[in-house]
Amino acid sequence: MAQVSNTYETYDATGNREELADKIWQISPEETPFLSLIGRKSCGSVHPEWQTDTLATPSTANNHPEGDDWAYDAVSPSTRVGNYCQISNKRIIISRTQEKTSKAGRKSELAREVAKKGVELRTDMEVTCLANQASSAGSGNGASNRKLGGFRAWLASNDSLGATGASGGFNSGTGIVDAATNGTQRALSKTLLDDTILNTYNAGGDPTVFMVSPYAKTVFSTFMSDSNVAQFRTNMSGKKQGVITGAADIYVSDFGEISVVPNRQLARHGATSARNAFLITPKMAALGVFDDIKLEKPAKTGDAEKRVLVTEYTLSVHNEAAHGVIADIFGMSAST
Repeated sequence: MAQVSNTYETYDATGNREELADKIWQISPEETPFLSLIGRKSCGSVHPEWQTDTLATPSTANNHPEGDDWAYDAVSPSTRVGNYCQISNKRIIISRTQEKTSKAGRKSELAREVAKKGVELRTDMEVTCLANQASSAGSGNGASNRKLGGFRAWLASNDSLGATGASGGFNSGTGIVDAATNGTQRALSKTLLDDTILNTYNAGGDPTVFMVSPYAKTVFSTFMSDSNVAQFRTNMSGKKQGVITGAADIYVSDFGEISVVPNRQLARHGATSARNAFLITPKMAALGVFDDIKLEKPAKTGDAEKRVLVTEYTLSVHNEAAHGVIADIFGMSAST
């Protein structure tokens, strides 16, 4: 039917009230699974160091004659490694007028921004600690900043690399953690996972977590259809409805159970992070905290309120050989 002539409708009116919901719906993921997994420790300096060591390879030639006049074995010193503390912050400035204005969804613009920036700072720390970032001692007068060596950069003993890739790791000559060189990307596979678990176990690690991007988690779940994987069955009884199971969260390897943990921050940061899948022995890493997250209130110099959230932290990888990484995988899609 056609509208009756001269009908006065909402498009013509000028006095209708606006409707704005008194809530802000924030959907971005806030969790930081890596930082939550590894725990934390205090740092007393901006360059914490620690020592690593390994046992000699077992020998069957350890037999000697009676009355042997001993020749003494050479003593191997421990290896001294370290990382640098990095300063990260989030800065907020809100005009006095905006703070006093009646608003929908929040009473205080300043309080909301402080809470929001606090979450953003934690997610920055999450992706930085996992990143293929070389460490840096920085230099004076603000010429360059200190940077922590990220988890991917540390891992050199048990890193599965794509073609043309090269390991990074702690450089004893420079005292710096070198970034790895990215290789040709390839698909995550059961073979890659099994090989990396084996190498990590042989090196002395006991990984209990396999941390991956969300897309890589979906690829992992397809391992259920591999011919060498036990068939997945669900017993049904009574009137219980059928359930379609299309995912797996635990991998029972030859060397123990490994929880598969998707990390959405890897995907949010992008392909540079999502291309790495980590086997983690949680007790062999920690967030090193020199100065915990705190809220600073800079001096008022204008008609606005200023706040700064600031922290200084590093990543302590107690012994990188306890962990593994399958690098250079497609972590965002089947081709990226």
